Amino acid sequence: MAKVTILGSAAAEGIPAMFCNCRVCQEAWKNGGKDIRKRAAYKLNDHVRIDFGPDTLYQEHQYQLHSENLKHVFITHNHEDHIDTHLLVYRMPGFSVVEPDNILNIYGSDGIYHKIHQNFWKMFHFEGDFAKFRLNPVKLQPFEHIVLEDEDMEFYALKADHMWDQVLDRPFFYVFRNGKSWAMIANDTGYFPDETWAFLEEKKFKFDLVITDCTGGVNDIEHGHMSGKWVLDTKKRLEKIGSVTADTKYYINHFSHNGNATHAELEAHYNPHGIQVGYDGLEIEY
Repeated sequence: MAKVTILGSAAAEGIPAMFCNCRVCQEAWKNGGKDIRKRAAYKLNDHVRIDFGPDTLYQEHQYQLHSENLKHVFITHNHEDHIDTHLLVYRMPGFSVVEPDNILNIYGSDGIYHKIHQNFWKMFHFEGDFAKFRLNPVKLQPFEHIVLEDEDMEFYALKADHMWDQVLDRPFFYVFRNGKSWAMIANDTGYFPDETWAFLEEKKFKFDLVITDCTGGVNDIEHGHMSGKWVLDTKKRLEKIGSVTADTKYYINHFSHNGNATHAELEAHYNPHGIQVGYDGLEIEY
Protein backbone atom coordinates (compact mmCIF):
# COMPACT_ATOMS: atom_id res chain seq x y z
CA MET A 1 0.00 0.00 0.00
CA ALA A 2 1.26 3.49 -0.91
CA LYS A 3 1.05 6.65 1.18
CA VAL A 4 0.84 10.40 0.56
CA THR A 5 1.51 12.98 3.27
CA ILE A 6 -0.04 16.43 2.83
CA LEU A 7 2.75 18.72 4.00
CA GLY A 8 0.71 21.86 3.40
CA SER A 9 -2.91 22.52 2.49
CA ALA A 10 -3.14 26.25 1.75
CA ALA A 11 -3.00 28.46 -1.30
CA ALA A 12 -0.38 31.20 -1.67
CA GLU A 13 -1.37 33.33 1.34
CA GLY A 14 -1.47 30.51 3.88
CA ILE A 15 -4.11 30.46 6.62
CA PRO A 16 -4.17 32.61 8.69
CA ALA A 17 -2.95 34.92 5.94
CA MET A 18 -0.47 37.74 6.42
CA PHE A 19 -2.09 41.12 7.19
CA CYS A 20 -5.60 39.64 7.05
CA ASN A 21 -8.49 40.09 9.46
CA CYS A 22 -11.19 38.17 7.55
CA ARG A 23 -13.56 35.80 9.34
CA VAL A 24 -11.72 32.63 8.20
CA CYS A 25 -8.36 33.93 9.42
CA GLN A 26 -9.87 34.99 12.75
CA GLU A 27 -11.39 31.52 13.14
CA ALA A 28 -8.03 29.92 12.32
CA TRP A 29 -6.28 31.90 15.04
CA LYS A 30 -9.00 30.86 17.48
CA ASN A 31 -9.37 27.21 16.46
CA GLY A 32 -5.79 26.25 15.60
CA GLY A 33 -5.37 22.62 14.55
CA LYS A 34 -6.63 21.80 11.06
CA ASP A 35 -7.49 25.45 10.37
CA ILE A 36 -3.77 26.41 10.39
CA ARG A 37 -2.51 25.79 6.87
CA LYS A 38 0.94 26.05 5.30
CA ARG A 39 1.45 26.30 1.54
CA ALA A 40 0.58 23.12 -0.39
CA ALA A 41 3.16 20.37 -0.94
CA TYR A 42 3.18 16.58 -0.79
CA LYS A 43 5.52 13.80 0.33
CA LEU A 44 5.09 10.63 -1.74
CA ASN A 45 7.91 8.76 -0.01
CA ASP A 46 11.30 9.59 1.54
CA HIS A 47 12.78 10.27 -1.91
CA VAL A 48 9.92 11.86 -3.88
CA ARG A 49 7.77 14.95 -3.40
CA ILE A 50 5.46 17.24 -5.30
CA ASP A 51 6.28 20.96 -4.96
CA PHE A 52 8.92 22.70 -2.87
CA GLY A 53 7.56 26.02 -1.66
CA PRO A 54 8.46 28.70 0.90
CA ASP A 55 7.30 26.61 3.87
CA THR A 56 9.61 23.70 3.02
CA LEU A 57 12.09 24.35 5.86
CA TYR A 58 9.29 24.54 8.42
CA GLN A 59 7.81 21.33 7.00
CA GLU A 60 11.27 19.73 7.14
CA HIS A 61 11.45 20.36 10.89
CA GLN A 62 7.82 19.67 11.75
CA TYR A 63 7.58 16.35 9.89
CA GLN A 64 11.26 15.29 10.16
CA LEU A 65 11.53 14.94 6.39
CA HIS A 66 15.33 14.58 6.13
CA SER A 67 15.70 16.27 2.75
CA GLU A 68 19.25 14.89 2.46
CA ASN A 69 17.47 11.74 1.24
CA LEU A 70 15.38 13.55 -1.36
CA LYS A 71 16.00 12.50 -5.00
CA HIS A 72 13.03 13.68 -7.07
CA VAL A 73 10.78 16.74 -6.84
CA PHE A 74 7.96 17.28 -9.31
CA ILE A 75 7.01 20.97 -9.54
CA THR A 76 3.53 21.94 -10.67
CA HIS A 77 4.35 25.49 -11.83
CA ASN A 78 6.63 28.44 -11.19
CA HIS A 79 4.54 30.46 -8.73
CA GLU A 80 6.42 31.28 -5.55
CA ASP A 81 4.16 29.23 -3.29
CA HIS A 82 5.13 26.06 -5.19
CA ILE A 83 8.85 26.48 -5.79
CA ASP A 84 11.32 28.39 -3.63
CA THR A 85 14.47 28.50 -5.74
CA HIS A 86 16.45 30.13 -2.92
CA LEU A 87 16.23 26.94 -0.86
CA LEU A 88 17.86 24.98 -3.69
CA VAL A 89 20.96 27.15 -3.36
CA TYR A 90 21.70 25.47 -0.03
CA ARG A 91 22.73 22.26 -1.80
CA MET A 92 25.95 24.09 -2.72
CA PRO A 93 29.12 23.06 -0.83
CA GLY A 94 29.64 25.47 2.04
CA PHE A 95 25.93 25.58 2.84
CA SER A 96 25.42 21.82 3.30
CA VAL A 97 27.33 18.55 3.14
CA VAL A 98 26.03 16.80 0.02
CA GLU A 99 27.90 13.92 -1.56
CA PRO A 100 28.83 14.48 -5.24
CA ASP A 101 26.67 11.58 -6.38
CA ASN A 102 23.64 12.75 -4.39
CA ILE A 103 21.77 14.46 -7.23
CA LEU A 104 18.36 16.07 -6.75
CA ASN A 105 16.23 15.89 -9.89
CA ILE A 106 13.76 18.78 -10.30
CA TYR A 107 11.02 18.07 -12.84
CA GLY A 108 8.84 20.77 -14.40
CA SER A 109 8.18 22.95 -17.41
CA ASP A 110 10.63 25.20 -19.21
CA GLY A 111 9.42 27.94 -16.87
CA ILE A 112 10.71 26.02 -13.85
CA TYR A 113 14.15 25.62 -15.47
CA HIS A 114 14.33 29.32 -16.31
CA LYS A 115 13.23 30.36 -12.84
CA ILE A 116 15.97 28.28 -11.19
CA HIS A 117 18.57 29.52 -13.68
CA GLN A 118 17.51 33.16 -13.26
CA ASN A 119 17.73 33.03 -9.47
CA PHE A 120 21.15 31.36 -9.53
CA TRP A 121 22.37 33.96 -12.05
CA LYS A 122 21.32 36.82 -9.76
CA MET A 123 23.14 35.27 -6.82
CA PHE A 124 26.23 33.72 -8.43
CA HIS A 125 26.42 34.91 -12.06
CA PHE A 126 25.55 31.31 -12.77
CA GLU A 127 26.51 29.93 -16.18
CA GLY A 128 24.58 26.68 -16.22
CA ASP A 129 26.72 24.26 -14.20
CA PHE A 130 24.02 22.75 -11.98
CA ALA A 131 26.36 19.92 -10.98
CA LYS A 132 28.07 22.00 -8.29
CA PHE A 133 24.68 22.40 -6.63
CA ARG A 134 24.03 18.65 -6.96
CA LEU A 135 20.94 19.54 -9.03
CA ASN A 136 19.54 18.19 -12.27
CA PRO A 137 16.60 20.20 -13.67
CA VAL A 138 14.53 18.04 -16.04
CA LYS A 139 12.27 19.83 -18.54
CA LEU A 140 8.90 18.17 -19.07
CA GLN A 141 6.45 18.49 -21.92
CA PRO A 142 2.66 18.20 -21.52
CA PHE A 143 1.58 14.56 -21.09
CA GLU A 144 5.20 13.35 -20.89
CA HIS A 145 5.80 10.03 -19.15
CA ILE A 146 8.57 9.69 -16.55
CA VAL A 147 9.61 6.37 -14.99
CA LEU A 148 11.51 6.22 -11.68
CA GLU A 149 12.68 2.61 -11.75
CA ASP A 150 14.47 2.72 -8.40
CA GLU A 151 11.26 3.90 -6.73
CA ASP A 152 8.87 1.62 -8.65
CA MET A 153 7.01 4.76 -9.68
CA GLU A 154 5.90 6.44 -12.91
CA PHE A 155 4.48 9.90 -13.57
CA TYR A 156 2.47 11.71 -16.21
CA ALA A 157 2.56 15.51 -16.41
CA LEU A 158 -0.96 16.64 -17.30
CA LYS A 159 -1.88 20.08 -18.57
CA ALA A 160 -3.53 22.23 -15.90
CA ASP A 161 -5.92 25.15 -16.32
CA HIS A 162 -3.82 27.71 -14.47
CA MET A 163 -2.40 30.80 -16.20
CA TRP A 164 -0.95 28.74 -19.07
CA ASP A 165 1.83 30.53 -20.97
CA GLN A 166 3.93 28.80 -23.62
CA VAL A 167 6.96 30.98 -22.74
CA LEU A 168 6.76 31.86 -19.05
CA ASP A 169 5.24 28.71 -17.64
CA ARG A 170 3.14 25.68 -18.49
CA PRO A 171 1.48 24.50 -15.28
CA PHE A 172 1.09 20.77 -14.76
CA PHE A 173 -0.56 18.45 -12.33
CA TYR A 174 0.48 14.84 -11.90
CA VAL A 175 -0.93 11.36 -12.27
CA PHE A 176 1.40 8.72 -10.86
CA ARG A 177 1.79 5.08 -9.95
CA ASN A 178 3.47 4.11 -6.68
CA GLY A 179 3.93 0.37 -6.63
CA LYS A 180 0.54 -1.05 -7.59
CA SER A 181 -1.45 2.06 -6.61
CA TRP A 182 -2.48 4.94 -8.88
CA ALA A 183 -3.09 8.52 -7.74
CA MET A 184 -3.83 11.98 -9.09
CA ILE A 185 -2.78 15.17 -7.30
CA ALA A 186 -4.33 18.13 -9.12
CA ASN A 187 -4.04 21.40 -7.25
CA ASP A 188 -3.68 24.77 -8.98
CA THR A 189 -6.01 23.89 -11.81
CA GLY A 190 -9.52 24.81 -12.73
CA TYR A 191 -11.87 22.35 -14.41
CA PHE A 192 -9.45 20.35 -16.55
CA PRO A 193 -8.67 21.44 -20.13
CA ASP A 194 -10.21 19.42 -22.97
CA GLU A 195 -6.81 17.91 -23.88
CA THR A 196 -6.43 16.62 -20.34
CA TRP A 197 -9.89 15.10 -20.24
CA ALA A 198 -9.18 13.40 -23.59
CA PHE A 199 -5.91 11.99 -22.21
CA LEU A 200 -7.60 10.68 -19.07
CA GLU A 201 -10.35 9.05 -21.11
CA GLU A 202 -7.79 7.44 -23.42
CA LYS A 203 -5.60 6.08 -20.62
CA LYS A 204 -8.50 4.79 -18.52
CA PHE A 205 -6.64 5.15 -15.21
CA LYS A 206 -8.24 3.53 -12.17
CA PHE A 207 -7.38 5.81 -9.29
CA ASP A 208 -6.95 4.61 -5.74
CA LEU A 209 -6.49 8.23 -4.60
CA VAL A 210 -7.51 11.61 -6.02
CA ILE A 211 -6.64 15.00 -4.52
CA THR A 212 -8.03 18.01 -6.39
CA ASP A 213 -7.89 21.76 -6.05
CA CYS A 214 -10.47 23.58 -3.92
CA THR A 215 -8.88 27.00 -3.59
CA GLY A 216 -12.24 28.78 -3.62
CA GLY A 217 -13.69 26.78 -0.73
CA VAL A 218 -17.48 26.87 -0.92
CA ASN A 219 -17.54 29.40 -3.76
CA ASP A 220 -17.95 28.41 -7.43
CA ILE A 221 -14.65 28.92 -9.28
CA GLU A 222 -14.03 27.25 -12.65
CA HIS A 223 -10.84 28.70 -14.16
CA GLY A 224 -7.31 28.87 -12.74
CA HIS A 225 -8.50 27.13 -9.59
CA MET A 226 -11.70 25.32 -8.74
CA SER A 227 -14.26 25.02 -5.99
CA GLY A 228 -17.96 24.51 -5.41
CA LYS A 229 -19.87 22.92 -8.28
CA TRP A 230 -16.68 22.49 -10.33
CA VAL A 231 -15.16 20.24 -7.68
CA LEU A 232 -18.32 18.14 -7.78
CA ASP A 233 -18.47 18.16 -11.60
CA THR A 234 -14.83 17.01 -11.78
CA LYS A 235 -15.56 14.07 -9.48
CA LYS A 236 -18.68 13.16 -11.46
CA ARG A 237 -16.82 13.20 -14.77
CA LEU A 238 -13.99 11.07 -13.36
CA GLU A 239 -16.65 8.64 -12.17
CA LYS A 240 -18.31 8.66 -15.59
CA ILE A 241 -15.09 7.68 -17.38
CA GLY A 242 -14.41 4.97 -14.80
CA SER A 243 -11.30 6.52 -13.21
CA VAL A 244 -13.03 7.06 -9.85
CA THR A 245 -15.04 4.30 -8.20
CA ALA A 246 -16.61 3.68 -4.80
CA ASP A 247 -13.18 2.44 -3.64
CA THR A 248 -11.32 5.64 -4.58
CA LYS A 249 -10.21 7.86 -1.70
CA TYR A 250 -11.19 11.37 -2.81
CA TYR A 251 -9.84 14.55 -1.20
CA ILE A 252 -9.73 18.29 -1.80
CA ASN A 253 -6.79 20.51 -0.87
CA HIS A 254 -5.09 23.90 -1.53
CA PHE A 255 -7.49 26.24 0.27
CA SER A 256 -7.58 30.04 0.37
CA HIS A 257 -8.99 32.07 3.24
CA ASN A 258 -10.97 33.81 0.47
CA GLY A 259 -12.89 30.54 0.07
CA ASN A 260 -15.00 31.63 3.05
CA ALA A 261 -14.90 28.33 4.92
CA THR A 262 -13.21 26.84 7.96
CA HIS A 263 -12.14 23.20 7.96
CA ALA A 264 -15.39 22.15 9.65
CA GLU A 265 -17.43 24.16 7.15
CA LEU A 266 -15.59 22.55 4.24
CA GLU A 267 -16.34 19.12 5.69
CA ALA A 268 -20.02 19.96 6.09
CA HIS A 269 -20.16 21.13 2.47
CA TYR A 270 -18.20 18.34 0.75
CA ASN A 271 -18.39 15.21 2.94
CA PRO A 272 -21.96 14.41 1.82
CA HIS A 273 -20.56 14.08 -1.73
CA GLY A 274 -17.95 11.50 -0.72
CA ILE A 275 -15.15 14.10 -0.62
CA GLN A 276 -12.77 14.39 2.33
CA VAL A 277 -10.95 17.61 3.30
CA GLY A 278 -7.16 17.75 3.41
CA TYR A 279 -5.16 19.33 6.21
CA ASP A 280 -1.51 19.79 7.16
CA GLY A 281 0.15 16.55 8.25
CA LEU A 282 -2.59 14.26 6.96
CA GLU A 283 -1.23 10.83 5.94
CA ILE A 284 -3.35 8.98 3.39
CA GLU A 285 -2.76 5.30 2.69
CA TYR A 286 -4.19 4.09 -0.60
